[in-house]
Amino acid sequence: MLELFDLLNDYQYRVFVCSGGGRDFMRVISEETWGIYKENVIGSASEYEYKNNALIRLDKIPGGVTLGPGKVEHIYARTGRLPIFASGNGDVDIEMLESAKFRLFINHDDNEREYAYKGGAEKLLKIAKENDYTIVSMKNDWKDIFKR
Repeated sequence: MLELFDLLNDYQYRVFVCSGGGRDFMRVISEETWGIYKENVIGSASEYEYKNNALIRLDKIPGGVTLGPGKVEHIYARTGRLPIFASGNGDVDIEMLESAKFRLFINHDDNEREYAYKGGAEKLLKIAKENDYTIVSMKNDWKDIFKR
């Protein structure tokens, strides 16, 4: 995926990461690990309140969880547009991929070199095949999973 980020950056695309996981956790690692600016990480997050000279984390998630349709909603709320290109690897990415002009499905099907997970991606794989999305098999298409 790092090579994909580099390619998109080479063609002057603005690259964002959108995850159902915690946005604030991902922001801690995004710049050093992926070269993605913290402000380009979109995900589920708690609401904050500035009070008495301190930023306080609340127990509310504004805009709902960033899964399924929530991904599209958060992407639009953050960027003001829908994605031109989107890549996903699970059923929670269906709506995000449907909203993009160019779609890439990463099929995590290599249990030897990386954890294969078919559960949670069955619907997306079927949709990807039916709608001619670009499908990349980790098992058949990736020479290296982790560089050593």
